[in-house]
Amino acid sequence: MPGLINKEKWKALPLSVSDISSCVRGYTLAMTASLTYDNMEDHSIEGIFIYPLQECSTVVGFEAMISSQIITVQIKDKTKIDDCYFDCVSSTNGALQTGSGHIVMEEDLERAVLVVNLGVIPPLETVSVLVSTSSELSTLPSGGIRVLSPPVCTPRVQRSVKEEQVFSPGTSRRRDRHHCPLGPHDQLPGSGQLCLAWLLEDEAINSIDYDFNFQLEIRSPYLLAGVESPSHAIRADADPCARSATNIVVSLADKYTYDCPVEILIYPSEPHLPHVLVENGDMTLEEYDEYLHSKSNFIKGTKKDGSDEKKVEILRKRLHKDILHNPVVMLNFCPDLKSMTSDPMSPQGEFIFLIDRSGSMSGTNISRVKMEDALTARDTAAPCLSPPLRAAPGCLPA
Repeated sequence: MPGLINKEKWKALPLSVSDISSCVRGYTLAMTASLTYDNMEDHSIEGIFIYPLQECSTVVGFEAMISSQIITVQIKDKTKIDDCYFDCVSSTNGALQTGSGHIVMEEDLERAVLVVNLGVIPPLETVSVLVSTSSELSTLPSGGIRVLSPPVCTPRVQRSVKEEQVFSPGTSRRRDRHHCPLGPHDQLPGSGQLCLAWLLEDEAINSIDYDFNFQLEIRSPYLLAGVESPSHAIRADADPCARSATNIVVSLADKYTYDCPVEILIYPSEPHLPHVLVENGDMTLEEYDEYLHSKSNFIKGTKKDGSDEKKVEILRKRLHKDILHNPVVMLNFCPDLKSMTSDPMSPQGEFIFLIDRSGSMSGTNISRVKMEDALTARDTAAPCLSPPLRAAPGCLPA
């Protein structure tokens, strides 16, 4: 039962609008879902938004609007969040607790679900939620790419009471298979505690039809051999002035039927050839250099030691903070494992060793590198190549 949940009754609020806008580049998917929910109650409720994440997905943005009030979340390091919550919660037993508005979940669910407490929702009020995610896409044995819309964005519509009765026993069976340390499975809805895993195991069901829009832009570094959907009829539009079939926009050809998520299969023309993608940062090299020199840690770190080694050390420590400011290179490769021989000694492999030749790599350090290089060369299979590349500060290996 993911989606926007009434915290008092543990029931989902009806979804009225779902708009999915996404873009595929290589084997990555950037998706933004705009979801609109309605509080049909004649009194205020407290809402919790539950958004299960697909495998190899991460949340990059979240925003909600209630009565012209905007709610955002800030992504922080897990250790800082743990320190913040340490004094607020007394247990980590996998429950949603209402004591002071904080949410606790099992450790194995921390990376698999986004849970946001939206607070009080006024009666007959509309709630708009905007979620942005980035995902690594799964590949088919043939090298094709599979895109699947999140179930929370495409919930199935319950058509009749009879169908609901058929569905309910299945839900109970799914709950029975999951062990929850809180106790009996038949907890009262208003008890304030419920195992989060139970909510995730329930299928996303909507009580009314909703407006649905779907758009998938494919920007590939290779020619496309085809695009199809085993779930729905689709249309693919391309720029009439395009010289090659690399960029297209996919949408639904017919009205959405509320029966299953949208599934899109993308077939590259050369699926087993490697492709390199370069994503530019939001700053030029000159802008980033000016930005870096204005940071206090860079100023303090280079005040006593202005060597290149010290600057490289500071840059490495800032990589996770400044990743959006710098270009990123991504290698996409889906090998054809069926064509490979079963003899591990037959194929020729190549191992590249990048050796740091800065001033710090001398004496004992370089001796250790030489020893590791010799051991690796000894243990590497005969037909393999192992060329070393040496790099010094300010120089990039060719």
